[in-house]
Amino acid sequence: MGRLKTDDGKTDHMHLYSINQDDILGNRPPRTNAGPVESKRTQLQAFIRHCSAALGVILGALDDQLGLKQDTLAALSPLEDESETSVRLLCSPPQPAPEYDRITLGGHTDIGTMTVLFHVVGGLQILPAGKENVMENWQYVRPEPGCALVNVGDTLVEWTGELLRSSLHRVMTAPGDQALVQRQSVAYLVRPAKKASMRRIQGGKIPPLAEGEEEETRPVNEWAAWRSRQIMLGHLKPQSRGGNMAVSV
Repeated sequence: MGRLKTDDGKTDHMHLYSINQDDILGNRPPRTNAGPVESKRTQLQAFIRHCSAALGVILGALDDQLGLKQDTLAALSPLEDESETSVRLLCSPPQPAPEYDRITLGGHTDIGTMTVLFHVVGGLQILPAGKENVMENWQYVRPEPGCALVNVGDTLVEWTGELLRSSLHRVMTAPGDQALVQRQSVAYLVRPAKKASMRRIQGGKIPPLAEGEEEETRPVNEWAAWRSRQIMLGHLKPQSRGGNMAVSV
């Protein structure tokens, strides 16, 4: 906590712990995790497989909407292949004297394929399409009982020629009395297989490269590392991208 800069130049107010999918599923030699994580390996395996199955349904619907063959998108992030997919545990301590304008996790887009977020306490905000990045334009996303939030990542935007949209989001101090309790959430952050390429998918409704547009051919991990570094150096600004078609799932 307090290691990342937020939009207003202050430090974050969020604890993070990431658990690698390959470690939990046995795609690589196991790591030594914190005790509570090690004792829950079986539950984590089940959690990952359930999340992956749910995303498989969503990705299949996107295949249909994009005019692609079934399993085109899901095949780019298979469970059995090594990737940087992870389960992330997030915790923001309670604030006895809440600062409701405090940014606890700065604005960003998710760099992977898709994200599934489970949260009970509020605080998550998104910046609607076309809105200027000023405080009054950000909107809270209300947690719904029994529901998870699914977000498209930057990699999927690139693969689809920006037909799909990755939205800029952040976490604020939770509104009202929710700020008085600890905010905990779990995110399943899907990354493509390490052997995958950032090359745009061909076929269906995905547009071909425009005249003079350079094709992106780097491996996904190389592209993700480059993009993350450019953002950290201030050469790229986190912002919503894509959304050039309406998709109903």
